[in-house]
Amino acid sequence: MWNKLQEMTQHPAMKFLKKLAGDPVQIYAVFLVTTVMYYYQSGMTWLYTVLAVLASWLMMRLYDFIAKQKYKVVSFMTYLVYMTAGLQIIRLLTQEGRKDYPISFMVWFLTPQQVVSFSGWYTVSIYLLMLGFLTSVVYYFSKIRYRMSMQFLIMLIPLSLYAKEGLQMPAVLVMILLASYFLLMIYCRQLHNPEQIRSLPNFYGSMSIAVYVMAFSILAAIIPKPEITADREFIENAMSYSSWSDVLMNAISMFTDTTDNSVGSSNNSRTIYYVQSPESLRLRTQTYSYYQEDDSWTVLRRYDYPNQIVNPVQDLTYQPRQLLQTILDAASQDATFAETYHLSDFAGVILPPQEKNTVSILPWYIVSSQVFPSPTRTTSINNSESNNIKKSETDTFQGAGGYGWSNITYYSDIYANYEAVLPVLKSLSKETYQNLLTDAQEILTDPEQIALLKKVQEEAEKADAYFTDAKEIDFRSDIISQLSEEITAGLTSDFDKAKAIEQYFIREGFVYDQAYQKPLGANAVSFLIQSKKGVCYEYATAMVLLCRAAGLPARYVQGYNLNEMYNREIDGHQVNYLIKVRDAHAFPEVYISGYGWLSFEPTVPSDEITDGTAENQHITEWGFVLLGLALLAFVIYLLMPRIRENLFRKRILTMTPQESASAIFQHMRRILRLPDSTTVCELAEHSRPFCPESALFSALDVLLYSHETEKPMTSPQLAETYCRWQANHVQFLKEEAQKQKLQAKAKRKER
Repeated sequence: MWNKLQEMTQHPAMKFLKKLAGDPVQIYAVFLVTTVMYYYQSGMTWLYTVLAVLASWLMMRLYDFIAKQKYKVVSFMTYLVYMTAGLQIIRLLTQEGRKDYPISFMVWFLTPQQVVSFSGWYTVSIYLLMLGFLTSVVYYFSKIRYRMSMQFLIMLIPLSLYAKEGLQMPAVLVMILLASYFLLMIYCRQLHNPEQIRSLPNFYGSMSIAVYVMAFSILAAIIPKPEITADREFIENAMSYSSWSDVLMNAISMFTDTTDNSVGSSNNSRTIYYVQSPESLRLRTQTYSYYQEDDSWTVLRRYDYPNQIVNPVQDLTYQPRQLLQTILDAASQDATFAETYHLSDFAGVILPPQEKNTVSILPWYIVSSQVFPSPTRTTSINNSESNNIKKSETDTFQGAGGYGWSNITYYSDIYANYEAVLPVLKSLSKETYQNLLTDAQEILTDPEQIALLKKVQEEAEKADAYFTDAKEIDFRSDIISQLSEEITAGLTSDFDKAKAIEQYFIREGFVYDQAYQKPLGANAVSFLIQSKKGVCYEYATAMVLLCRAAGLPARYVQGYNLNEMYNREIDGHQVNYLIKVRDAHAFPEVYISGYGWLSFEPTVPSDEITDGTAENQHITEWGFVLLGLALLAFVIYLLMPRIRENLFRKRILTMTPQESASAIFQHMRRILRLPDSTTVCELAEHSRPFCPESALFSALDVLLYSHETEKPMTSPQLAETYCRWQANHVQFLKEEAQKQKLQAKAKRKER
């Protein structure tokens, strides 16, 4: 089999392929480029790889020419011209890309790809830049200066692209990259002169290297990885590229008015906030009011942009408990009012108290514009280093220079689910809410209660105006309208309708799937009717649209979930939560009569493993696949001599005597590993120890060299005689091996 493979390597096509892409130095450089381009544009990785093979071959021929120059000045000037021309081409490409893209190439390059859109010109630019850089340094540190430690550091370049966003490089790319690195390490050898590199020249050496690389890849994949738990907080947050990412993400938020379904799809473990909170919260950072058919949300500037200066101690909202108690007080004082609005059963009820809670938040990174994450019903916000905090109509907060602790007071959404509160909320409806507030003002005499009802009435009118403005330009779908009507059929209260829509996703078996790739053109309708898979973005979007279709004011909110517990004292605050990039979350807020804006959680629980365990399992699975293929190849290798021998014996029976003699003669020479110049007499001499029979060799001599018409043996007779020769040879080899064992045993006894 080895001889056959070696013959195949001598084929012109194989020689051309080996010349074009057979250099391990080139292979390593190509796979480095492949892993980088998979990060930037995974769908076209195969094309970038093919082009990299061709381009790297040309570049390395140029580098060979430069390295062979006798005068260093010539080498330097040649490389300078080449590098200048390359950078000029990249500059022209980035300038062309800047015409159609809102940010510069460097900002696009340094920003996590999950938050920027694809740019063809920029992608080609980064491809040429990485191709030139990686090929140059790999060539230099292998053929000019042999430094495998530097090659290892070069391998970390593509790995860092994935690490900075907490992404997992595909298992196949990991194994290919490591295998190419070890192939390069074996292939390159230092001679006495450290400036020279030697390659293993022969075919068998190359096959040994291939077997070693395959064995290493299999063992590295299937050996169980240790479970290590370590506090990587400081290391992860100290990485400079992480700081750059946050600055750039913040810069992007300054010009973008849209958001897409990348929310909730990150596994980045970089910490961005420390939090001291009495409970797990949904914190809001930005609202988007207008949903488009292309599955993106856009801001309505009059609502979603912070433009009102906030007094740090100002009460920004009323207490929901106080509102409900005021309504119940009106019901207690007027039976007609109570009966009209279905509150007779609650007249005289005293609701449980509702306290203000405080959450303290400290940002890890210094950014140019501070966004203050806050709960839905924030009553005041106070930052230790900023007095210039602005609020939007949809209650999001931003400020400049506020890098210290922010103390935020709020009313918890949990109160709406209190056993004593729920029945009251279930009795109130948007259709009669404005009339209820007006009638209650005429019944009550307490100025504070009347003032509260006027404030709530104003808020309800603003919610209706917001609902009207959003609906005018919002995406419309008869399917969503019909589904909303089916979900809320028979329900009258705002709370019941919103709760039914929230529970719909769990009841109908929707799946949280962070890896799901939506088809081109898919939107909320596709999610609700076809895929039923997605992340928080899809769930929040669908609930907002369903609520709006049911006549409820609703808005799409982005922010963070408090999920990860922590225990550490920082600046006198006992931090008990961390907010990381992967905690980015989208959720809906719905205006509920009798309570105000209330957040909901339609996103179904995830069963996915968010750490590296799943990817390790994937790598292990690939390792077992490789192991299976290697075992299959080994079995074929063991069986191949017998298979080839049987095929040979059948084949010679179909030949003429001369053809059979020629085939048997060549086959016997290969078995005994004799050169092509060996004659029949020399073959007979080498066969004498195990086959003194001369009839076979006499027949071969006549059939090969004589022109006599009479044939000493027919093809079947030749085959039969050859089989006896082969059997004798096998028996002779066994006896010789046994003799060697006995001799070795006797020598050991003598010692």
